[in-house]
Amino acid sequence: MKAVVMSADGSFDVEQVPEPDESDLVLVEARAAGICGTELHILDKMLEPPAYPFILGHEGAGVVRYVPPGTTGVAVGDRVAIYNFIGCGHCLWCRTGREEVCADPGGQIGFTQDGTFRDVIPVPAANLIKLPDNVTFEDAALLSCSGMTAVHALRLSEVALDDTVVVDGVGGVGLMVIQVARAAGARVIAIADSDAKATLAREAGASDVIVLDDAGYEPVADRIRAATDGLGADHFFELVGTSASMLAGIRGLGRHGSAVIIGYTGEDLVINPVELILSEVRVMGSVAAAKQDLETAIALAARGQLSAQIDTRYGIDEVGTGLERLRRREVNGRNVLVW
Repeated sequence: MKAVVMSADGSFDVEQVPEPDESDLVLVEARAAGICGTELHILDKMLEPPAYPFILGHEGAGVVRYVPPGTTGVAVGDRVAIYNFIGCGHCLWCRTGREEVCADPGGQIGFTQDGTFRDVIPVPAANLIKLPDNVTFEDAALLSCSGMTAVHALRLSEVALDDTVVVDGVGGVGLMVIQVARAAGARVIAIADSDAKATLAREAGASDVIVLDDAGYEPVADRIRAATDGLGADHFFELVGTSASMLAGIRGLGRHGSAVIIGYTGEDLVINPVELILSEVRVMGSVAAAKQDLETAIALAARGQLSAQIDTRYGIDEVGTGLERLRRREVNGRNVLVW
């Protein structure tokens, strides 16, 4: 079968590799896999695979081809999305539906185990979620990262009806955060770095968009307050990952506001604690999602409340083009591999 294989020097190629054996894992024939910025982090060694060669990709959806004897809950022919985090199933966090912070994880597809950029993907049965007929494979693959991440972040911040939400970063996750916030009944202000992305943000449901200019993030906190009658936002979702963007969003919050840091970054957040204390502002991190968050994302998609804005579809042999366009920041929405 074909797979996108990364070497120790950070290069990658589409290669012929052996198909996985029929063993104790379900085999899923790939139909779609999202091309995410996380793949760039792995290629750049910000996130290090456990060994090489390594198959890239952590988002996926497809059709079940093989089910181990005795397996329940999934059958050959089922259309499924893949939840990529494999928890231990026994610790406090797994038992309470928070397996994304499992104390003893079994692995993560596309991070610590070979990923989804291949024709056939071996997956534990517990990590598969059946798809409603009206949810496409492409949407399902992208929901299995961007969509579930958005749902999880909003649950952590406890967004409520009529809250004001600021979303900084109009990429794959940011567009999903906008949609989930709107589904929760919130008003959304997006921060975009171009007019094209501002248009995407409005199409996703943002009522206001702050488009960055030559001044960068310097006036953003004031612009957030101006858009909220001086009160500040209730929630800020950070997806850009710079010191300036994080500070601007936090300083644009109102009393009891929450800032949720989602995007990976190598930059530091340095702020005087008084800025948090006086308004009782919360700053929290949000890592990926629990399986229930992917289930919720799929349910929202089935109701027409959540979908992926797809820029370009590629065959697996064209993955290099998709990754390079992502690196050059030319993608409006998401790119996806299709079979």
